[in-house]
Amino acid sequence: MTFWERLEHTLAVNKLSEAEFSRKIGVTQATITGWKLRGSIPRADIAQSAAELLNTTVEFLLTGRKNISCDSENGFLVPVLNQELSAGKGDFLQDADTANALIKLPKFFKQFGENLAALYVHGDSMEPTIKNGSLVIIANGTFDKSEGIYAIRMNGNSYVKRIQMGANKVFIISDNQKYKMQEEPLESQNIEIIGKVVGIITFDSRGL
Repeated sequence: MTFWERLEHTLAVNKLSEAEFSRKIGVTQATITGWKLRGSIPRADIAQSAAELLNTTVEFLLTGRKNISCDSENGFLVPVLNQELSAGKGDFLQDADTANALIKLPKFFKQFGENLAALYVHGDSMEPTIKNGSLVIIANGTFDKSEGIYAIRMNGNSYVKRIQMGANKVFIISDNQKYKMQEEPLESQNIEIIGKVVGIITFDSRGL
């Protein structure tokens, strides 16, 4: 089952119409219809509100699993932040992110340190590498100056982009070739690395 199939099932269990549901979580039915058509997952705060309203968990809506353990053998939990990264025109970056959900990661990710977080991405500039509506796992504060995909701040907005270092410039690259490459001087104050993308969780018509 997909996120939306699980949500519809849970709505029926709670005897709640989609109109009532959309009103109570503060979005329009048209917005929900758009998410469904695109196969997108709502941002963390809305997913959390939906789970609370329906007496379930975000983990169940995302994965179908009701109980998530965080023992060292099976994995560990990281926060899903109430912040989106843009693979497009950019989103205003909040000064302080708050966690509105948790997602379980395999213990493999422990190698990237303790300061991990998950954030939603919207837009198509990083397709096909990162699809619209995906979750990316960020190692906060990590910048090893090697080419890779990073969460960045640029001119006050947040993005997820491929970063490549030149002799005197930083190249900001979109994997989708319809977007032009940008560049900044190496010492530019307009760009700041938030962290490196160390994992991508893609949602499609089959779910996770």
